[in-house]
Amino acid sequence: MKTTEIIIVGGGLAGLTAARELATSGREVVVFEKQKLPHHKVCGEYLSREVVPYLAQIGVPLEDAPSIDRLVLSSPGGRSLTCQLPLGGIGISRFALDYRLFQAAQKAGVSFVWEAVDSVVHKESGFRVITRGGEWQAEQVLGNWGKRSVLDRVQNRSFFTKSSPWLGIKMHYRATYPSDQVGLYGFKGGYGGLSVTESGAVNFCYLIHKNRFKETPDLEGCTKGLLREHPALHEVLDAAEPLFDKPLGISNIYFGHKGLSANRVLMSGDAAGLIHPLCGNGMAMAIQGGRLQAEVLQEYLNGDLADRELLEANYSNAWQKEFRTRLWIGERLQNVLVSPSGLNLGIRLGARVPFLPRAVIRKTHGTL
Repeated sequence: MKTTEIIIVGGGLAGLTAARELATSGREVVVFEKQKLPHHKVCGEYLSREVVPYLAQIGVPLEDAPSIDRLVLSSPGGRSLTCQLPLGGIGISRFALDYRLFQAAQKAGVSFVWEAVDSVVHKESGFRVITRGGEWQAEQVLGNWGKRSVLDRVQNRSFFTKSSPWLGIKMHYRATYPSDQVGLYGFKGGYGGLSVTESGAVNFCYLIHKNRFKETPDLEGCTKGLLREHPALHEVLDAAEPLFDKPLGISNIYFGHKGLSANRVLMSGDAAGLIHPLCGNGMAMAIQGGRLQAEVLQEYLNGDLADRELLEANYSNAWQKEFRTRLWIGERLQNVLVSPSGLNLGIRLGARVPFLPRAVIRKTHGTL
């Protein structure tokens, strides 16, 4: 059996950030990720500027990522609203950002094992982590394994038994789209976003209700149907060149409360909770969550927290303080956006009261 001080299960944005922070503090960290980096993931690929200074500070290059400072909100009937983003962001693919964070973590001394984890068991002596390749012993384990994993079932997390009607679908295109703009496009049963990434590719990522998806034959057919249906999407993407062999898709995306720990494992990133994609803040929240997770665990390891109960309580309090309002507002915004009448009403109201969209956007984001 191999041993280490800290194991992090999941090598996404939260896991890589937490690993880098802990390793920089002198901790021995091993990250388990089932698929070797880099690879594409279903994601909106708009990164809020609130985390850009931190990424620059730890040596993650972002100079090739286009600056985005404008939002366009468009209904299927052709009504639209344009507003300046209060903070703005950049366009960067998960393929690039994950890999650059991986390199920063590796430089800090983090080790990586490209294996799936089958189970995590907490004992008085620490944690036993069972993988496809063998067993590991660790003093601490952090859970950063993404939106939905077999480990959620193994850890008996209550949300895993609850079904969700949402699917996420993504495709990159070679197309013409303003690089300083992110677009949100509502349609019957969902909504999607357009933005330009560091490679110049236009990312189209959308969320769709399973009842609407049933009307289409497959991921590709669903995407083509939406382009025919929505005038603004049709204008940008109908003649565009797809850059993947086929669209990427994930199902059963759950936006409800997940819990921040299970069997003494602290959760962060999508394993802790998802903000609705329309808020454009999921990637930044994952990075912030990973930093917060590492910070509180470091306090415990330094002896500043008396026991694990206090560790979990402090982490929960800090996480809720940072993210609870954003998640609450995001849920209500989604209820508006997936309703054509609600979306049209929101666009008309935003046009009459120009400060309102910016005020709402501020509530779903942090600060520099």
